Amino acid sequence: MERVLKYQEIESYMLQELSSGRFAQADRFFTETDIARQFHVTALTARKAFAQLEKKGYIVRRRGLGTFVKALPEQPQRLAMFKRCIIGIATGKGNFDNDLKLGRMLIALYRAIDEAGYLAMLAGDDLSILVEVGVHGVVALEQMEARQVRLLHQAGIPAVGMSPSRGALPGIGFDYAEAAGRIVECFHRGGGRWLAMVGEGRDALLVRNLFEQSIAAAARKRQMRLSMLVPPIGSAREMLAEQMDRPEHPDALFVMNSWSLGAVAGVLRERGLVPGRDVSVLVNGSNALLIPGTPGYSIVDIDVDAAARNSVQLLQGLIRDPDAEYPPVLSPYGPIVDRGSLIHDAVLQRS
Repeated sequence: MERVLKYQEIESYMLQELSSGRFAQADRFFTETDIARQFHVTALTARKAFAQLEKKGYIVRRRGLGTFVKALPEQPQRLAMFKRCIIGIATGKGNFDNDLKLGRMLIALYRAIDEAGYLAMLAGDDLSILVEVGVHGVVALEQMEARQVRLLHQAGIPAVGMSPSRGALPGIGFDYAEAAGRIVECFHRGGGRWLAMVGEGRDALLVRNLFEQSIAAAARKRQMRLSMLVPPIGSAREMLAEQMDRPEHPDALFVMNSWSLGAVAGVLRERGLVPGRDVSVLVNGSNALLIPGTPGYSIVDIDVDAAARNSVQLLQGLIRDPDAEYPPVLSPYGPIVDRGSLIHDAVLQRS
């Protein structure tokens, strides 16, 4: 299968426009900037397409004046169709909290893959179909099993991960330090003095490990006390209950994942504590959107669109040169979405 050449696609488009009657000889032609923006490519790619038309005598570029039509095609031109490189998307076993999160990730990836000039092919945890089709690369949404990684490696197919739990795959990183600063600042603005990171299970431990150092540094800067209620063994509910029974207790809870919300909500309810009034509650992950609560749980999550673009960008580099070493791509977290469970200035003024 031939790798897509984006500049050829652009050249074909411009030839079609030249033969459509839109331009006459000596007319001002497209600019490289306009074409680069229209096709979502770099200026270098657009310049390469223009160079092909100039070499064939259709346009002339005059320094400081612009690009002009020199000649028109003798025969009507049609858009040339090229075989396009295919990027596979591996969802693993589909162990996502809900279809909303999976859908958002897939939409973002399809868009990023299309903008990069590729076709996308979706697979679950059986990657043999991707190998049979001959995809040029794979983006994994979940951690892949070792046998699947070996299968792709043996087939010479590069793969990257879009998730922090990508395992053995190269992948993008996330700007936890920047996100931690915003999270602590959000709690601090609401009068928070004691922050607790809370959650249980393997996923919660992963999130704790990713955020812990940055949250601790940001809390020290704001002179906030920090408790770590994410046990490797044991019950986060019991640890949180013990803390909340004290006369002074955490007034800001950063919940590691939506799976831990049941335990957190139970502890608060039993003690008559209302999120957004008595304690601030922020959940990592948009899956909390589907967890009922009054008020709704506030969330912070990765910027899915940026993560998709950065994953495809990293994969493109590996497709071009599988042996090259690429610096980590740092992807941002999205905004904090306050759905009522955060204490803010208006609440403090009423109390």
